[in-house]
Amino acid sequence: MTGQVVAPLNRKHIITSISIAVAAIAFIGILTYGLTLDQSKVPAANINKTANAFTVSWVQGNEHLPSAAGETFNLENFKGRPLVLNFWASWCVACREEAVELEKFWLKHNSAVAVVGIAIQDDKESAKKFAAYFGKTYILGLDVDGKAAIDYGVSGVPETFLIDRNGIIRHKEIGPVTAKMLADHLEKIL
Repeated sequence: MTGQVVAPLNRKHIITSISIAVAAIAFIGILTYGLTLDQSKVPAANINKTANAFTVSWVQGNEHLPSAAGETFNLENFKGRPLVLNFWASWCVACREEAVELEKFWLKHNSAVAVVGIAIQDDKESAKKFAAYFGKTYILGLDVDGKAAIDYGVSGVPETFLIDRNGIIRHKEIGPVTAKMLADHLEKIL
């Protein structure tokens, strides 16, 4: 028999099978693309927006901020000065990686920019011990109630915000920073 005719039921089965195969390939392609994206490079919603006010308890560095009196300091104390704002915790492994780098950056650039570390989900004694162990000399605070971290949209530590002298967030880094990385972005806030 030459010229065999495909029954309508078989034709529907073939079309359905091809449609399912195309949909599966598209789905796998989308998943594969999503897995290649660097989640730490997702742009922050607060870039180029005014930094949120914060008030935190002192851990150390009072001598670097004579305008702050009392048990706390806040964003207003840095008005007119560029700021590197780092959220960290003493229990954070990645924060250990960046502790020396932040100090190195601070020592080199402290005349041009303030460096502030805010410990979250932590206690004052653990934060002080961590700072002493890693030789931190810049300003450190403690976000006792978690409000500062929430207001900045911090989803984990470490996270670092670069804020210009007008109080505008110009850059955000998720994960540990290096002195070189901060220096490379410094022109954004000067």
